[in-house]
Amino acid sequence: MHILLSCISTKHSMLKKHWKDSKEDREKTECPLTVLGSQAKPKEDQGGLLCVLNGGPSVQSAVELSMPAGMAPSDGGVLVAALDTIHEVSHDLSTVKRDVISLPVFNLLHSLTRTKRGYLVASTGLDAIFEFTREGEILWDWWATDHGFEYAPTGERRILDKNADHRGTKYGTLAQTTHVNSAAELPDGRILASLFHQGMIVAIDRETGNWQSVLEGLDHPHAIRVIADNYISLADTGRGRGLIVKITDGKGSIEAEVDANTNWLQDSYYDQRSDSWILVDGKNTRVTVRTGTNGDRLLTQYNLDPEWRLYEAMPLY
Repeated sequence: MHILLSCISTKHSMLKKHWKDSKEDREKTECPLTVLGSQAKPKEDQGGLLCVLNGGPSVQSAVELSMPAGMAPSDGGVLVAALDTIHEVSHDLSTVKRDVISLPVFNLLHSLTRTKRGYLVASTGLDAIFEFTREGEILWDWWATDHGFEYAPTGERRILDKNADHRGTKYGTLAQTTHVNSAAELPDGRILASLFHQGMIVAIDRETGNWQSVLEGLDHPHAIRVIADNYISLADTGRGRGLIVKITDGKGSIEAEVDANTNWLQDSYYDQRSDSWILVDGKNTRVTVRTGTNGDRLLTQYNLDPEWRLYEAMPLY
């Protein structure tokens, strides 16, 4: 199994300095879960790349992209969400089509997943989720500020101009009300979303936009993926756990978990095809592959450049 890996930055030391310099901002926050982030994003270029891991000691191939994050299969290869645009790459990275979809509401894009009608992206900088077609037509949207999440962790009320072009504007993590970072469509059409600041997974009704809590008490969750009708996987980031969760009558219960031995698990991809976890350790800049729903046996470990800020992994077959 080859793995496509996105690195949202290749200047991790610069980001760490920015977070350290922003410590005063974090101490003002009213949100007990928020331990990282700042009021403003760094002004410097953060770099970024995609690479393919193939089980060997070195990276098979790589291509530079500015801040790539979420990835989703497409008819032409893989779509990659990167900052305020979406690129398309071939599986071996030999072909890169840049800016195949770019919309005014794209800002600090994080997760990207398929839906029955198109694609779903977390426009994290705007606390919003958008479903769109391959041609760039918006099919559905949800703005957290319209549904009870009006205030940032600092206590400031957030007001957004939905008609503005938000591309290129840098909104800091602490200026966001939820930092919604992943979204996925359930078979019944509801949308699941991970709310970073609230430590919560919610299910959103498409028609009304109303939401209900599915799972709470998480530590900066990421990486929601739908495994089967009533099962999802996600990363309980700050606790370093990959979770498989069963949803019954709208509520989630943890069915299995894998310990990634880190305090910042950026991504946890449970691959049913191989019955294995791909665990992206953002703290130690490594990717591990473990077998079984509880990750009982280590298969492979990739120790990567500590300047890379790892984001998401996707198996390639």
